[in-house]
Amino acid sequence: MATYSAEAMTVAGTALTSRTAASGDKITPDSELFLIITNGGGAPITCTVTVVGNNSYGEANPDPVRTITNSTTKAVKLLREWADPSDGLIALTWSATTSVTYYVVRG
Repeated sequence: MATYSAEAMTVAGTALTSRTAASGDKITPDSELFLIITNGGGAPITCTVTVVGNNSYGEANPDPVRTITNSTTKAVKLLREWADPSDGLIALTWSATTSVTYYVVRG
């Protein structure tokens, strides 16, 4: 498990730090927050954000699930509202982590 903060993209360009997907990854919320996920494996994977609490109707908040097909890269926007109030972080769950890397960036 690791906690990562976003790297700011600039007009001049930013050398981003690649992260290896792992069980228990968490992201510090930020404005205009994105994951750029690369699935280098041979099968599709999913990245799920665990959103705690209930909506205004008293129903459990949905956990957003994003599919990244094999051998592709996908940009996924993360919302600040998805942070867990108990630790203030956005929790990620990966269906598989082999050959999956990602960047955490903000615009």
